[in-house]
Amino acid sequence: MKIDSSNTTQLAALQEAAQQRTAQADAQGTSTTGSSTASTGGSNSTVSLSALSTDLRTSGTSDIDTAKVASIKASLNNGSYKVDSGAVANGMLSSAHELMQTRTPPAGG
Repeated sequence: MKIDSSNTTQLAALQEAAQQRTAQADAQGTSTTGSSTASTGGSNSTVSLSALSTDLRTSGTSDIDTAKVASIKASLNNGSYKVDSGAVANGMLSSAHELMQTRTPPAGG
């Protein structure tokens, strides 16, 4: 891979623009609830997250059944995982049926 000098000047220009935006945001006194700072190549960027986002990231609940995931991974690795095509087809038909039932009829007729 060849790196030419135009790429490094573009990178420097991007970093300078990011620093200017950060300085402008600091000058405007933006609020940063749950803020996080990331450093990339000498410039700092500030990201503000809502309180809900922070709560979701820190909550200990998980919708993932890790034991089932581990079981599926193991069966994939040893070649014993079998797909039940009938169950997949039934699930698709059931989803389509539910979508058709909840769809509202067109207005005017």
